[in-house]
Amino acid sequence: MLVNTAVLGPVEVSADNIFHLPEGLYGFEGKSDYALITKQDEDVTLKWFQAVDSSVPCFVVFDPFEIVEGYDPVVEPSDLQYLNCKDASELLFLVIAVVPEDISGITVNLKSPIVINKRERRARQVILANRDYPIRFPLFPQPEENQKQ
Repeated sequence: MLVNTAVLGPVEVSADNIFHLPEGLYGFEGKSDYALITKQDEDVTLKWFQAVDSSVPCFVVFDPFEIVEGYDPVVEPSDLQYLNCKDASELLFLVIAVVPEDISGITVNLKSPIVINKRERRARQVILANRDYPIRFPLFPQPEENQKQ
């Protein structure tokens, strides 16, 4: 499927990387089909979660297991049932990034990941049962003077 992206222009995306979110994402409930687009750029893998029917919204996303040591999401049983799986080990997790002009201040939402059943290509943004994951987790360590503000 050809998807017109906000960042890369038109991109061919295989059906295996198109996911249906019946409820949409928080704040974007009207958009229910998204493409997961991965691009290797030098030594960095970049990922976008792109609406398939328009160039917006488009989100920079990360695999939280690659960026947070010990990430251990607890998914509510009702979310597992909604995604038609028995446990979280069957799921793909993506966290949405907020990318400011100064990218050293990039944060990710560890509390409300996008959770995907890749087998059925069905997804949902969930609020984890874990109480200890922040909505704004800094991707890069911040200098101490910035942390005090």
